[in-house]
Amino acid sequence: MSGRTGHSTGNRTYVSSVMQTITGAALTTPTRLCFIVEEKYENDTMPSVVAEALTSWGHEVDVLRPHSMLTDISSLQGNNAYDAYVLKTVSSGPGLSILEAAGAAGIATINDHRAIRLARDKAVAASRARAAGLPFPTTYFASRSALLNQVPRECYPLVIKPNNGSSCERIYRVDSPSQLDQLDLDDSGFLLAQPYLPNPGYDVKLYNTGDEVFAAVRRSPLHAGEDVVEQLIPVTPELRALAVGVGRAFGLDIYGVDVIETSRGWMVLDVNDFPSFGKVPDAAQRVARTVLRLAHRAQAANARFSPTANPAIAMEASA
Repeated sequence: MSGRTGHSTGNRTYVSSVMQTITGAALTTPTRLCFIVEEKYENDTMPSVVAEALTSWGHEVDVLRPHSMLTDISSLQGNNAYDAYVLKTVSSGPGLSILEAAGAAGIATINDHRAIRLARDKAVAASRARAAGLPFPTTYFASRSALLNQVPRECYPLVIKPNNGSSCERIYRVDSPSQLDQLDLDDSGFLLAQPYLPNPGYDVKLYNTGDEVFAAVRRSPLHAGEDVVEQLIPVTPELRALAVGVGRAFGLDIYGVDVIETSRGWMVLDVNDFPSFGKVPDAAQRVARTVLRLAHRAQAANARFSPTANPAIAMEASA
């Protein structure tokens, strides 16, 4: 595997003593991490700045590019195994399969691979959110665009989006059934339709770095022409509770939530398992600390339930 940016093993004793001065959870134990990064995000600030923060603290970070590198699934475990895998990929890319393979082998994944699957399939995410009591729009699922003609007329105007979309791409507002035929949706895969909810003309992005919640005004893909100042805004108790509720419902630790303010209050529109954290101060360091904390927490749990660490488990397994 190429792309290593970490320090050599020989430096670990020195690094450990240096890192004692760094505040934050789990920074003092050298850790081997693999970042699964697909082509679309290779040149993005996030997550490269997180990897840079981790290596500056003395940890080893390899970058796995699933579109251009062969992955030996059979060697995920062993002496050279990673302590954790971190995923930054598109919704339908191959990276998630590799992450789930690592999770199936008992290796920590950040976020949890099951939580990512819940969030990335938007039909599943809509069902999960509503089942958890989160404010979420009425959602229709269509396996092909022709089925959108069956959406009740009273639901218009509609918002149409791909079920596996990302980065606010291919999101459309449709004001009447006649406009459906004007959209080129043939290559969009499965589709979702939701009633358009009147709002101030911008979205609010809630970011959870794992240790704090932030809120930022963001341009809406449905109001591209609006004069919007993208900036941090105060996190009200309602917004904080909404962000925490999403994390609890999906099992996510590092995530973003798209919300809008409507006449009925705040409404959740989308959940992202690894957002850009735009405008969040010290985002790289915050996310890096969370990555380390989660990796070490998983290591501790694995050690606690391993047969060698717990003779009772070994006896039960041999019975």
